[in-house]
Amino acid sequence: MKTILSFTITLFSMALLSCNSQKAGNNSQQQVNPDAKVMVGGDKDEHGCKPSAGYQWSAIKQECIRPFELSDKLKDLTDDTMAAFLLFSENKKQVEIFAKDFKTPLVISASENEVYISTDKIYKLQKDAQNHWVLYKNEAGKEKAILQQG
Repeated sequence: MKTILSFTITLFSMALLSCNSQKAGNNSQQQVNPDAKVMVGGDKDEHGCKPSAGYQWSAIKQECIRPFELSDKLKDLTDDTMAAFLLFSENKKQVEIFAKDFKTPLVISASENEVYISTDKIYKLQKDAQNHWVLYKNEAGKEKAILQQG
């Protein structure tokens, strides 16, 4: 009986040592270059803005801004987890739209009083009957609301 118990303990110990050496081998294969330095928050885009801190370049202001701090907020009608933000030029002749649909913010110009249309005629921003901003997208000749204030 003593021999069986001793043999079982030895076999169990060998199995544990074998598992530990396999884990150590896997860990050594996954090592990252120790010389590579990664600085958290050290990212910058081509304009010097820090996206990880929420900053984006504004063509209208010519500086880095945090769009989520703007007062004109719109709901994304295609994704209720997202929002968009408007930034008007001081003279109100242009508006910059920060939204997930645009890789860089969309800047569109006023065509008439409080109606802004993109040069390609795809996007139109105007107020609705409740005096809320709505961004429409022209798809195959039909305007579809994609962003709405309020």
